[in-house]
Amino acid sequence: KRHTATKSLIPSVGAATGAAFDSMGVHQSLAGQAAPQGAFSQKELYNLKQVYFYLCLHTTTLTSCPLDRNQFHSLFSNHRQYKPMWRTLFSAIDLNGDNVIDFEEFLTFVTQLKRGGAEGKRRLCFRLFDSNQDGFAEKADFRCILETKIAVLRRPSWQTSTMVSTSTTEAPDEYMQFFTLCDEDSDGRICYEDFETYCAVHGEGIVTQTLKILEVMFDGVIEETGIIITATDVRNTKPHIDWQDHRMNMGSLFCCSSSSPVFTTSPVA
Repeated sequence: KRHTATKSLIPSVGAATGAAFDSMGVHQSLAGQAAPQGAFSQKELYNLKQVYFYLCLHTTTLTSCPLDRNQFHSLFSNHRQYKPMWRTLFSAIDLNGDNVIDFEEFLTFVTQLKRGGAEGKRRLCFRLFDSNQDGFAEKADFRCILETKIAVLRRPSWQTSTMVSTSTTEAPDEYMQFFTLCDEDSDGRICYEDFETYCAVHGEGIVTQTLKILEVMFDGVIEETGIIITATDVRNTKPHIDWQDHRMNMGSLFCCSSSSPVFTTSPVA
């Protein structure tokens, strides 16, 4: 995999993000897709930038790199239960399709997931359904979501097999029933307008359920940062760590490994 180190970022918390993030692969988002930064206070934005820096921290060299597909995939190395969805999630966040998630795209994603209105949540949900971003979702596009949901719901082995069976069979039936109801013309695919019509008639249950899986997935990946993102707050429980300057406890990053980390290049001091 090819990763390039980047320059230090953000002269101040309140500075505009567009130019400040160019060295991280942050480009102008698509017209009309700009993230609503007004949804967050300056302190919250600072904490969200810390999360973004963490996501851009190469998991082997501990140096900054663009949040491209390789880096995004590496973030799920210790979260195998979420792996089926990583490609779909990356495409859903990468609004301009340049194969790099910039800060504006990241902020749009977090806003829709944590503080979005009904329409914003529906659009994020449909982008997950539409895995290749061609404007249509087909039955095959739901496979990764089903696999992830089953993994998330799977009970520990010491619990009864009946409980496991119930969890793993209800999810596919529920999503297939949803797809059938959406696909009124039976052409084997649904568009966003079909999805909107379904939600208007049947409610937002499928949206809430899908985004809950996504929320558990996202919160698990960023847990190491100590930053907790909710609908009302972005709280940093580890304010002594600055992920931009790489001042972190290296041991905690490799707590699941019994061997010492091996660096392909020397990490930035």
